[in-house]
Amino acid sequence: MRAGRLRHRITIQIPTKVKNAMGEWYETYTDWATVWGSIEPNSGKNYFEALQSNSEVQGKIVIRYRTGVTPTMRVKYGNRYFKIISIVHPQERKKELDIMYKESLD
Repeated sequence: MRAGRLRHRITIQIPTKVKNAMGEWYETYTDWATVWGSIEPNSGKNYFEALQSNSEVQGKIVIRYRTGVTPTMRVKYGNRYFKIISIVHPQERKKELDIMYKESLD
């Protein structure tokens, strides 16, 4: 893997349950790891549903191999958030992970 390809500083976040002042539980995200990665959008689609316009972009994020990344996590880049759809470990060589994502733009 060429290091120059990994030019985006991304943060992988893990869901966390927190109790508010009223004693109610809600889910938030906590930073888990900050790594270098490559964000590669591969498709975008617009569609209309119930008279609302929605846009989403799908693609992959490539990072160096690390254990513990799961589809319940999300990726943060700047003020953008990417929902992890699946994680692919190319050729099972422990060199990189391909994180397939979906980003909602509405």
